[in-house]
Amino acid sequence: MLAGFIIGTLGVLNDVTIAQASTVQELYETSPDARPRAVFSSAMKVGHDHIASMVYTLVLAYMGAALPLSMLLQVADRPLTQVLTSDVVATEIMRSSIGAIALVLAVPITTAIAAWTIRAPQPAP
Repeated sequence: MLAGFIIGTLGVLNDVTIAQASTVQELYETSPDARPRAVFSSAMKVGHDHIASMVYTLVLAYMGAALPLSMLLQVADRPLTQVLTSDVVATEIMRSSIGAIALVLAVPITTAIAAWTIRAPQPAP
């Protein structure tokens, strides 16, 4: 279960960090004279959208994976409060929270590294 969580989070982080680095590259190609700080600022505007969509993706994926187990808990004639405070629900909340924190940290870090290391391609002489 932990391995699935790690693989899922790494997959989402891979997608979002590559998208952010590509965004920085495109910004440099369209504005070769742009300063790294300006590129970072513009790329972070895109990054906020990436974060939002990927957090929703993580939450929905983890909740979907836990749905059969949640249904089993409900069929067991347990009160709703007991189901909501069960280990299954706590695990899904933890998974989603850790994934969201990783995304919130990865996007600005990746964008900053890309903005200060990627440069616009130089025209051929």
